[in-house]
Amino acid sequence: MIPRGLLARYLASFALLVGFAALSVGQATTRSVVVPIVVDGLGKGTIPLNGPWEFHAGDDLAWASPALDDSQWQPIQAGRPWEGQGHPGYTGFGWYRLHLVIPENAPAGWTLALSLPNVQDAGEVYWNGQLVGSIGKLPPRPSWYMYHLPVAIPLGAPRSGVLALRVWKAPHIYLSNPDEGGLVGMPQVGSLDAVNAHIDRAAYRELRGNLFELAEQLISGLVGILALFAWLRNRRRHMLGWLALAMVFPLSGLATFVFLRMNLFAVLYGTIGPMIVINDIASWFLLLYLLGLHDNAGLVRWTKILSVAGIALALVDSVMVCFDWTRLFPRFFLIADVVSTIPVVFLEFFIVVIFLFAIRKRQDAARWTLALTALISDLYQGAIDFSGLGARWTHWTLATKLSAPLLSIGGVALPASAIIGALFLAAIFYVAWRYSVEQGQRQSALEQEYRSAREVQEMLIPAVAPSTPGFVVDSVYLPAQEVGGDFFQVLPGRDGSLLVIVGDVSGKGLKAAMTVSTIIGALRDFPRRQPLEVLAHLNRVLYGQITGFATCCAALIEQNGATVVSNAGHLPPYCNGQAWPIDGGLPLGLTPDAAYAEFSFELRPHDHLTFISDGVLEAMNENKELFGFERTEAISGRSAEAIAQAAKDFGQEDDITVLTLVRGSAFSGAITVESSRA
Repeated sequence: MIPRGLLARYLASFALLVGFAALSVGQATTRSVVVPIVVDGLGKGTIPLNGPWEFHAGDDLAWASPALDDSQWQPIQAGRPWEGQGHPGYTGFGWYRLHLVIPENAPAGWTLALSLPNVQDAGEVYWNGQLVGSIGKLPPRPSWYMYHLPVAIPLGAPRSGVLALRVWKAPHIYLSNPDEGGLVGMPQVGSLDAVNAHIDRAAYRELRGNLFELAEQLISGLVGILALFAWLRNRRRHMLGWLALAMVFPLSGLATFVFLRMNLFAVLYGTIGPMIVINDIASWFLLLYLLGLHDNAGLVRWTKILSVAGIALALVDSVMVCFDWTRLFPRFFLIADVVSTIPVVFLEFFIVVIFLFAIRKRQDAARWTLALTALISDLYQGAIDFSGLGARWTHWTLATKLSAPLLSIGGVALPASAIIGALFLAAIFYVAWRYSVEQGQRQSALEQEYRSAREVQEMLIPAVAPSTPGFVVDSVYLPAQEVGGDFFQVLPGRDGSLLVIVGDVSGKGLKAAMTVSTIIGALRDFPRRQPLEVLAHLNRVLYGQITGFATCCAALIEQNGATVVSNAGHLPPYCNGQAWPIDGGLPLGLTPDAAYAEFSFELRPHDHLTFISDGVLEAMNENKELFGFERTEAISGRSAEAIAQAAKDFGQEDDITVLTLVRGSAFSGAITVESSRA
């Protein structure tokens, strides 16, 4: 005999089981009849189709038929991914069906339309068994949008029917968010005009919500364009080139939003990796210049090595995505994608190394601001990319949380990425302004140094040469820059002789001008007047003191016309249109014991002697043609002003010096020496 208490417990358990069975039967019975959705209120706007919808995983085109019995399909809510509705990690095809009842009093004469929101990742729309629209393309050759606004799909005249959506979600290796999938937006139905108005409002909300981020991207793009044009005008200002390149990624974000419906996922995703790497590389080199670290050879070398490696890895990943190797080699694609993507993500943290080097070097407040904002920006973006990489095969949600807006002001979302980007942009403006101010101060100081050097050079090469009896001297000096490396001296002797020295220092600018000052000082301190002794003295002074060399021609002309010439690698003088035959000799400053020869000539009354620097010969026109020896010889009998002007008009490339000398008759008196300087 069963005890009364135990029997009672058995009866209670039996009753509970029967209740559950009855409930299950009741539910099954309930699902055996699909309750259609009555669309009431057409003509007043759009109506959300919040369901429940009938859902079935898999794919069969027969499921588009309105006669299909879908009573045993799973009820599912639109506007939510199927990931959290019983299909975790599912990729592939899924069908949604909804029975719509259109009241007979629906307005006549207008077209019923569907507002299809975002789906993950591509889909087709069937109305009463007929394909009426799609988003993207389904396999076997899939393509889909990374972002898109709702799409208006006309359904025809208002009538009841079955709406079927065939949705396909890409595999995880395509970076589809595993927390999404299927009909993740809420479809709306209404007249075609109402649906279009609904889509316009959605576009406005999208634009307004992203206004801050778009403004930051637009300003970044304008800065990049201005920096690019400035760099094209002066290629030596490398900082401007890297600044222009660093603005490519923000500008691409703006382009993505503007051409939202044109960016297919595979193409857009295929460019993300190279864009990120280019942005990182440009940011690295921009910081190296702005933080004064570009002279650190080791850091620059490693930056270049990592840049090449990052670009190579990003291109590998990009080629695999854009050419859709998934269909051919899915396992290889997955492995190669991991191998090429993970190092690229870790490269984003190289900014920490640059920051550590910046700490070791004294920086002002502006550069510290830039270094800190750059560090925060790259670490934040690196955290998003790294967590997003994990979300491809796991259920991490950190990337989604980091990308979410921090706050909203008047409907304008303010995500952390846009705020950090704006701070980074402001820091770049601040540092660029400080950099420009410093460059301006340096330029002013340099210009003052040039003015001082030119004043010294004008004192050494006076505009008015001394007077000499029996000679007419005319000279023109045209430096290619503020100061030049050409020099000449006309030194009359007590015996009526004239020592003429014309030369050219290698190089241009301030350095060459300082060498000229040394040469002029050495000439004035040397009492001897024999040309070979003068050249030997200058050679001893210059050897070991300059990095280049100097050419020089010295001529001692007696009052009776007897002339002795020594040459150290300079152009020979022209007498009456013909070059005197003298050896070139070794330029000054190359060896300590150089020896120079002397050549004797006779300068008759009214003979015209011309000394020039190589700036005349090397003048070059637009066709890259040199002025040359023939043209120089043809005009060597003209005045110094005419010769110099002809070379300058042809195309001055170097300093131009021309000195002409005409010997008077034996009975002529004192003749004023003339000289000019540009």
